[in-house]
Amino acid sequence: MIPPVDLRHYHMPAEWQPHRGTILTWPHRPEIWRGIHSDVEATFARLCMELSQVEEVHINVPHAEYRDYAMKVARRAGAKEDRLFWHLIDSDDVWVRDHGPIFVVKRDDAPADTPPLAMLDWEFNAWGGKFASALDNLIPAQMNAFFTVPIVAPGLVMEGGSLEVNGAGDLLTTEAVLLNTNRNPHLERTDIEAALRLSLGVQRLHWLGAGLEGDDTDGHIDDIARFVAEDAIVAVTAPPDHLDHEALSANLARLRQLRGGPKDRAFRVGTLPSPEPVAFRGEHLPASYANFYIANGIVLVPIFFQKSDNEALALLQAMFPDRRVIGIDGRPLVTQYGNIHCVTQQIPLA
Repeated sequence: MIPPVDLRHYHMPAEWQPHRGTILTWPHRPEIWRGIHSDVEATFARLCMELSQVEEVHINVPHAEYRDYAMKVARRAGAKEDRLFWHLIDSDDVWVRDHGPIFVVKRDDAPADTPPLAMLDWEFNAWGGKFASALDNLIPAQMNAFFTVPIVAPGLVMEGGSLEVNGAGDLLTTEAVLLNTNRNPHLERTDIEAALRLSLGVQRLHWLGAGLEGDDTDGHIDDIARFVAEDAIVAVTAPPDHLDHEALSANLARLRQLRGGPKDRAFRVGTLPSPEPVAFRGEHLPASYANFYIANGIVLVPIFFQKSDNEALALLQAMFPDRRVIGIDGRPLVTQYGNIHCVTQQIPLA
């Protein structure tokens, strides 16, 4: 029996801090992917290959037979098999950023007997009950059987893609998601802020407004603004004729007014372009370069095979000079409204 822990002794580290590994939930339901399931599998195999060069990769699959199949797919892509850890856990979908566990680490000033790592198990209701989520909602507790760290259920409906932290006490989120009545209708803004301060060890919450057009999460932060350092944020912009211009401009104005970071100063705010509108079978999709994932020594960035790809990759390389920035085809995943960050979840090195 793992004893309970006091979350006041923990905080969520920034994504760029050292990882033990990354969690993925393998795409095993072809019916979801509207005829492009093989392309989605190829994307996951590429993720396994890139990530296994630099850290462990923990992959949820529904059963042993599917594990054997997925292992072959990952092996053909060049993944390091000794860095792949397979968990026989069924799922509704692939979006582990939202349905998976969030790990928090022991604070420097915590009592000596505080376990170094703990796991948060939020309630997951598939972005306000839009899809099936019964299996996904069980995943953190099931994964804890492997990690055997203290696990805490804060009792809120919450998704990892709606939260962005810098590891220095600041959190970015959006009103469109956290204040939506399809998540926690019984809570006021102040209640949600108090819960996040306790669960994630943050002091300052910074609210943006709307997310991207076509985003079925209602507007996750990881498509519009990301921390790239304790005192720096990168935000997505769009030209005046773009569907997201108004919302992104309003969010950028808010970001330029924020103060925080270790010295409580105005954040340095850089920008990323939006790709030209991306559609699938006539449907506008929430394509964004901000949906990148930071792993040990690398940054994996969705690209859309447009002229703006090189600009976005160069801008992010300048923001992460000590990491290798790698473009990954983001077109398959965005057909279901997510991307690289949405299908990854970091395990901090404690």
